[in-house]
Amino acid sequence: MYFKGNETIYSQIAEKIRKKIFSGEYACGARLPAIRDLAVACQVNPNTVVRVYQQLTDEGLIYTDGTNGKFVTPDAAFLGQKKREYLQGRAAQFAIEAKEAGLSEGEALALAASALAGVFKEENR
Repeated sequence: MYFKGNETIYSQIAEKIRKKIFSGEYACGARLPAIRDLAVACQVNPNTVVRVYQQLTDEGLIYTDGTNGKFVTPDAAFLGQKKREYLQGRAAQFAIEAKEAGLSEGEALALAASALAGVFKEENR
């Protein structure tokens, strides 16, 4: 896994897993990779993965089932709510950056609409 230098490694891994949960790649109730397996795959210390899993547990996205491992929460409604909150935060960050760059609300909306159209157009090909 390639890591950006301006963010902590554990936060980047947490973000990747969070996105996999929100996209359904890791479905409700699905078992997550074992700590050691994920650490090897990401080429990080297992303690980093422990920290990632603890953060996701604190967020309510995953839980531990005794010695059986880590699992995605089975509560689909909760995951839907968390996904909306996550995306709202990302949209708010875009809005702040657009405003700081001097764009008007209309220009920011047009830019966002253009980006969305481009992404969804590619998906429908």
